Amino acid sequence: MRITIKGILAGASMLGMAAAANAQQLTFAGGWPPGSAPTRMIEDYAKALEEYSNGEVTMKVFPLSLLSFAEVNAGVRDGIADAAGNLTAYFPAEYPNLNMLSEFSELVELEQFAGELSSTAFAGAITEYVMLNCPDCQQEVAAQNQVYLGAGSTTSYVLQCVVPLNSAADLEGKRIRAAGAYWARWAETVGAVPVSMSVNETLEGLNQGVLDCTASNTADFVNFSFIDVVKYVYVGLPGAQFNVPFTINKDSWNSLSDSAKQAMLRANAKLMADVTWVYIEEARAGKERAPGLGIEYGSAADDMVALNREFIAKDKDAVASIYKERFGIETGAAAADALNALLVKWTDLTKGVEGGDALAQLYEDEIFSKVDVGSYGK
Repeated sequence: MRITIKGILAGASMLGMAAAANAQQLTFAGGWPPGSAPTRMIEDYAKALEEYSNGEVTMKVFPLSLLSFAEVNAGVRDGIADAAGNLTAYFPAEYPNLNMLSEFSELVELEQFAGELSSTAFAGAITEYVMLNCPDCQQEVAAQNQVYLGAGSTTSYVLQCVVPLNSAADLEGKRIRAAGAYWARWAETVGAVPVSMSVNETLEGLNQGVLDCTASNTADFVNFSFIDVVKYVYVGLPGAQFNVPFTINKDSWNSLSDSAKQAMLRANAKLMADVTWVYIEEARAGKERAPGLGIEYGSAADDMVALNREFIAKDKDAVASIYKERFGIETGAAAADALNALLVKWTDLTKGVEGGDALAQLYEDEIFSKVDVGSYGK
């Protein structure tokens, strides 16, 4: 009997070693630095992928070493890395449809969608739309030899200032760092001066008086140390969120078995949930620290919030026109309507969600479980 048990254990051990030896290892190029909260979420994702695939697929994470965010698109396209967080805003000519959809994140500032958890709803809405309802989006990702696997979202952008803003009139002439086209349009519309500056230079810009404010998300308040120099944080404007799509090299995706693809979809539901949720957690931590540092942190004046919502109501139509003129996209108005409807759905679904695990289950049930792995990404 002992010999039989030993034989079984030896056989199981050999099978386990064989499975490990035959595991397909992929690489993930992380654009965030080592030790950062998003990097920790990606490392958790790699562990989940190995678990969900029963060891069939492993993922090695390279934080800010294999590819920078500026290098990601070409790097994943050409197979230097298998997967990455692909900030499509950096590549306007390659991803006009995805970038147009991202600009519609301004909708979350409207009264029916606004709130601390709005990013969880927008991440769900845009991912559902792209993965299940947007063939044009799929085609432009495929043209880059990649497959779209969902998107996380930052928290909403707020004004983080070294000068007080007590009313809409105080915005006139203020120098505000704009992270992209939406925020530049907003600044010009309200009479401010948009300043193009990398996020890495923004702290010094605020400290030296080059900037009066930065339009940045509430997690970057802590992540990029703005908390050390700003004195006022105004919530409710300019709004919008930065979308973080995750893509995989198309050849790498199609080299996986159907069961491995299903495991990856499940892991990516976790990844987009965890990245979105960790931004919320970091935003909460910054808000808690602010009063002790003498920082005024709260809602902007009512007339500023009203001005912002008026801008958004008009700008969502402008977005469609801009992308039609620049890129020939005819579906902007329809996409805005579709995302608005999906935001209604996802705002209800995510109301009261209490953590990344619950959020991941929602994304899995409502989106990833409905993807046909036999045809997706072919």
